[in-house]
Amino acid sequence: MAIIALPAFKDNYIWAIVNESKHTLLCVDPGDAQTVLTYAKNNQLILTHILITHHHTDHLGGVDELLQAFPKTIVYGPQDQRLPQVNYIVRNEDIVPIDHYAFRVLATPGHTCSHICYHEPSKSWLFCGDTLFSAGCGRVFDGTMEDLYHSLLSLKKLPQDTQVYCAHEYTRQNLQFATTVDPENPVIESYKTYLMQHPNACSLPSTIALEKKINPFLRTDTPALQIFAKNKGINPLDQFEIFKQLRKNKDHF
Repeated sequence: MAIIALPAFKDNYIWAIVNESKHTLLCVDPGDAQTVLTYAKNNQLILTHILITHHHTDHLGGVDELLQAFPKTIVYGPQDQRLPQVNYIVRNEDIVPIDHYAFRVLATPGHTCSHICYHEPSKSWLFCGDTLFSAGCGRVFDGTMEDLYHSLLSLKKLPQDTQVYCAHEYTRQNLQFATTVDPENPVIESYKTYLMQHPNACSLPSTIALEKKINPFLRTDTPALQIFAKNKGINPLDQFEIFKQLRKNKDHF
């Protein structure tokens, strides 16, 4: 078994999980078909399963072409009329069995109203699409701020060693923002320095443990973010109001 980051577009990652013994491949959010097709051809792999987190084109755009090349592929995803390619609808707490894995479906609305994540507890994997980024989170499109807040709280409760496979390489710019709202955080500063010294290195996967130290959107209960709230005239004990202000600031960063 190997998890491979396949870069696509400007900053997307298509996560590919390879079963070497069976020469098969499953992938998460293949926005670009050619990226997956090239990898499959070069490694003599057959695509058998696709996991979709939400309907945005940079996560979905390659599915039609991949189905033409591998017509038996099972495409898992949430129930959403904007996802006609999905041929196996999954819902919150469903289990998706693939090979020796059992992916638990987590409903995580907010970025979009039907966004889901895939958690494999025995492997400590989380494929979280655009809900959680390293040191950040997704913007709200057709979901709600309340939904996004509660979705992130649910992900925060996952085991500390959970490996976080986000769909975008946003970590460096997210850390730049994090220093503006949590300026005395030594973990943010040291991690930002390390990544700036290695500008081409993939920063993922992260872990839930690391995100709880560096991600402002998971730290609304900390003294540092309470100071941020006071400076913004917000009740420092109202975590949701702090979250909303953080998201507003990040949208204009």
